[in-house]
Amino acid sequence: MGCVESNRALLLALVSEAASNGAKIIVMPECAVTGYMNPARDDVWSCVATNPLYVGKFAEPVPGPSTHEFSRIASNRAVYLIVSLVEDSDGHFYNAQILLNHRGEIVAHHRKKNLWPPGDGTWATAGELPVQVVDSEYGRLGLMICYDVHVLATELAKLHADIVLYSIGWYGPNTENWFRNIFPDRFARANHFAVIGANWTVDNLREKWPGQGWSFACDREGHLLDIADDAPKPKIVYAMLSLAVREQK
Repeated sequence: MGCVESNRALLLALVSEAASNGAKIIVMPECAVTGYMNPARDDVWSCVATNPLYVGKFAEPVPGPSTHEFSRIASNRAVYLIVSLVEDSDGHFYNAQILLNHRGEIVAHHRKKNLWPPGDGTWATAGELPVQVVDSEYGRLGLMICYDVHVLATELAKLHADIVLYSIGWYGPNTENWFRNIFPDRFARANHFAVIGANWTVDNLREKWPGQGWSFACDREGHLLDIADDAPKPKIVYAMLSLAVREQK
């Protein structure tokens, strides 16, 4: 939480590694740049300026420092890239995703609509932007953040999303079963879209907040193409998704 410079450096290295290995669409976990919660101490951001965990110290505008930094690597590596951060817009704080295209341009901007009460419900403003779906050479790309799944999955399906770019800060228990079985069946297969899901991790196993790991990719039939484990280290999940798009009804 709040280690923005070191988070950016880590993420830039991981994006560069993924691109070097052929990735064309790259997704970060929820609030990856800013940090989301500290599971070791149950720390949560605050929107009160006098609070030591005042999120306004670390939130940033869009466009802003992080989108500028990551736009360069998206352009240089010719990749689509989801940047996940806490956004500051005129003193309102949003749990946000920004999609950069292969030219480094912002082509979609999602603010989490369905806040999770213990995580961002006390400091974030619910997003008011339209549901984000953008056409690309890889089909229609839709944006979604964690708890949004309960309200946005069907909306993205109605908008004919082919691949949903899903940033996650999951809280367990039942984490492995959720990502291996429940999510692919209940949301990907049921709504007939593929999903690239990036979840958080920590650098040790002493944290008391369950839910780390199991980043995954699945196709529109709910078949897992690759999935991480819960190892306490960054891991890049790679998958080949079919470019066949859904039939328009």
